[in-house]
Amino acid sequence: MRSVVTMEAFLTVDQFHLIRKQAKAIVNALSTTTDKHVQDAAKTMAYEKATENLESITSEQKDRIDHILQLKNKEDMEEYLLSLKELVIPFPEISEQRIRKLFPKIKKLKAPDLSELDFKETVYLRWFDKGLNKSFLIVPFKDKFIGVQGYLETTQHKGICSICNGLEEVSLFTSEKKGKIRGTYSKKGNYICKDPAVCNGHLSDRKQLNQFIENLK
Repeated sequence: MRSVVTMEAFLTVDQFHLIRKQAKAIVNALSTTTDKHVQDAAKTMAYEKATENLESITSEQKDRIDHILQLKNKEDMEEYLLSLKELVIPFPEISEQRIRKLFPKIKKLKAPDLSELDFKETVYLRWFDKGLNKSFLIVPFKDKFIGVQGYLETTQHKGICSICNGLEEVSLFTSEKKGKIRGTYSKKGNYICKDPAVCNGHLSDRKQLNQFIENLK
């Protein structure tokens, strides 16, 4: 039986995704080799990667993370991740009104159905508005929300996503960037995951996402 959580949430969504990725790596190593030295090496490497972005955590928080070293099988991993997910800080609360304010020039914007989202799996919001034939992104960035809009091509191919760095089905996302001269714009194109849920699931380090936003500012 899982222990009752008494501590406050302290993991960001991308940190949780990184830990999950490394937990899977450990379980995979345990299931593919019986060599204890190889298993221990895999555990050590996975643990180092899982904790590399965890700064200023308490000893109690570290203890919860360190349970990753005790995983023996898939069932252990699922229970471990379920327990850790209770300690994830969800995507910041946002209302439909706030979403519309991020895109003031779009009068007929159809906001996404937020009730369908798992905010503890969401690093950024992205949805497609069929009426406008546009894709919209909302990213928590430096203590505020940044809204980005653009066109996502219908064609797709296997490639590296500019947001999550994962090898997935990607499409070209084209958006406008303000030029140095007032009133001028230039188009910026990036290949990103076709499926935003897949993209969010791969996001285990916000640096790539932050750079994506910086390049569009």
